[in-house]
Amino acid sequence: MQEAPAADLAFVCPRCKGELSIAASSYHCEYCAITYPVLFGIPDFRLRADRYLSLEKEREKARRLFEFGQTSSFEQLVKYYYSITFDLPDDMVRRYQASILAGAERARPILRQLKPRADADLLIDLGCGTGGLLRAARGRYRAVYGVDIALRWLVIAQKRLAEQGTTAKLVCADVESLPFRADTFTQAVACDLVEHVYDIDSALREIGRVLKGRGVLWLSAVNRYCVGPHPLTGIWAIGFLPARPRAWVLTRLKGIDLLRFANMVSPGSIRRQVQNHGFDVLEARPKQTEGVAVAAYGASERGLIELYRRAQRVPLLRRILLRIGPAFEMVCRKAGSRASGACSTSPC
Repeated sequence: MQEAPAADLAFVCPRCKGELSIAASSYHCEYCAITYPVLFGIPDFRLRADRYLSLEKEREKARRLFEFGQTSSFEQLVKYYYSITFDLPDDMVRRYQASILAGAERARPILRQLKPRADADLLIDLGCGTGGLLRAARGRYRAVYGVDIALRWLVIAQKRLAEQGTTAKLVCADVESLPFRADTFTQAVACDLVEHVYDIDSALREIGRVLKGRGVLWLSAVNRYCVGPHPLTGIWAIGFLPARPRAWVLTRLKGIDLLRFANMVSPGSIRRQVQNHGFDVLEARPKQTEGVAVAAYGASERGLIELYRRAQRVPLLRRILLRIGPAFEMVCRKAGSRASGACSTSPC
C-alpha cells in the first residue's frame, strides 16, 4: 500500500459523514469503526462493491491491472483489461475500447456546455471511468475530482492521466455514499451513470448534497425507448421489452444479458426524478455525438449515426430524437442561494 495522498478537500466517512483520522495507508472512522484503505495511491471509500464483482475479486483485478500498467502504455492497459474480462461479445469489446480511447474528445462538448471558470469552479466527475473527462478538464477548473465505484477503472484512469501529464484527485466510492462534505462542488458530471447505480433516487439525493446551491449537474443516460440499436447492446428497440423477455433475447443473441444490472430510464423519468430532488432542468436534448468512435461500428450503423447527426440540426426532429433516440443529456441546476455558488452554464 501507498501513503494516503494529500487532498485539497478533507474526506469524511461515506457512512456517517464524520471526520476521519489519517494513517500511513488508510483513513479511519472512529464512530463507524471502519478503516478505508488506500490502494495503488487511490483512497477506497466503498461500503459495497459494484454489481459485477465482489470487493475481493475487484481489488484483485485492479491489482493485476496496476502491475501490468507498470510496463505498458495506457492503450495496452485498456486492451489488457478486456483480455481478462470474459463476459462481453467481441463486437461490444471493440466499441467499448474505441470509446475509452476517444474519451477526452467525447468530453469536450460537455465542458463547452458547463463553461468552467478555472479560478472558481470545483468539479466532481461521478462514474469517471477511465478518466476521459478528467483529461479534457485539464486547466479548466480550480480542482477536479474523479469518482468511480470500480477501482479497476480508476487504475486505468491513473495510467491515462500519468501518461498525458494530467493530475486529478481519484477517489473510489459509491455515488450513493460520497466521502465529501455537503455544499462542496460547483459542478458535477454524471455521464452514463444513472442507468448503472443501485438506486437512482439515492444517487441524485447524494449528488444534490455535495453540490453547492445553484450548482450545476450535467448528466446523460441511455434511453430505454430507443427505437434503433440500443447503445449498450446493439439490439433494435430492446428497451421496450419487459425484463424477462429482454434477458432471454439478449442471452440468445449476445450470449449474456448485457442489461442484467441496468436501470431502464427515459428522459421523462429522469426529468421527474431530478426535479424531485431539488433540481431545475435547464436543458434536455438528444446526446451529442462529437468524439464518437464511428470507425468501431459497421457500415449500416455508421450510416445511422450520420442520419442522427443531421436530424439533430432540425428542431422538430431533435424533439422527436429526445423521446426515441439512443441517448439523452440534461443540464440541471440545484436550487439555492446565488451567494452559495454561481452557475456558469450558458442557460443560467
